[in-house]
Amino acid sequence: MSVLTEALLVGRDRRRLRSLKRLARAGSGTDAAPALKLQSQAIALALLDRSIKFKHRRLALLRLKEALDLGAVVDTEQWTYCRGVLALVQDSALRAYFEHTAQFVREATPRRGETRVAKAGEL
Repeated sequence: MSVLTEALLVGRDRRRLRSLKRLARAGSGTDAAPALKLQSQAIALALLDRSIKFKHRRLALLRLKEALDLGAVVDTEQWTYCRGVLALVQDSALRAYFEHTAQFVREATPRRGETRVAKAGEL
């Protein structure tokens, strides 16, 4: 993504991070352009990576939630880290969200040799 460079995420400049978060939220609307949605997903994943890098455990869970809400595809390393953090968290609402999300992902993920077509309500 040309708009999102590694330099934007280096350091702890709050102003820069806030602008990235605003830009990520801009792609969350139902009327957002496809390019803006993709950019928002990339920013959400980059912010999640940053939270993981700095060991911001609870923030990483919130960033994971934001990425999932934007429809981003989360990689295995990010899921593994966040699962470990979730095991330590006492927040029942956050736990319930991820348990529901994990169930949805298991149901939506095709098994080997199986093809699934998404229904309108699943997207």
